[in-house]
Amino acid sequence: MRKQLILASAPLAIGLLLASCGGGGHDHAAADHTDMMKADSTAKAELAARETGVRAVFEAINTGNLGNIGDHVAENFVDHQQDPSITTTGIQGLKDMVGLLRGAYPDYHQEIVSMSTTGDMTFVHFHMKGTNSGPWGAMPATGKTMDVMGVDVLRFENGKAVEHWGYMEEMKMMTQLGLMPEPGAEEKK
Repeated sequence: MRKQLILASAPLAIGLLLASCGGGGHDHAAADHTDMMKADSTAKAELAARETGVRAVFEAINTGNLGNIGDHVAENFVDHQQDPSITTTGIQGLKDMVGLLRGAYPDYHQEIVSMSTTGDMTFVHFHMKGTNSGPWGAMPATGKTMDVMGVDVLRFENGKAVEHWGYMEEMKMMTQLGLMPEPGAEEKK
């Protein structure tokens, strides 16, 4: 009896299977899948291009060669961490900031530790170091080396950075440069 029931229901199961594979539903699902894969590939390509751009800007800052920085940074770029002595804005403000930085730290080098992107924001954890052998605005050179970590937050539009926020271990850097005492140094006296 069981064998007969299985044999009798087999054509029904095969018919249902063929019907489900027949119709336009399968073609529609395949098209949806193809569209989803294209969108995913586009998103991955945009992410890769953004990360390549961030790496190119870091390298431009390391070398001081800012010739192609406009490929990755918008003309109306806003730096929310810009040095108060820089009066220019936009991409020119960034170029002037790099000039000030490279003048104060000719051997300046920054390295990306990690990078993450969500939506239009990219977060860069970096390590930077350099010897303060030139003035930083009114601050004279100390001849000392700074070695600190920091984070840059960049907002992108149309594939270019349009805003920047950031922080670094400023207190640690000022201590390393001899511009402020070690934490707790006054207690030790």
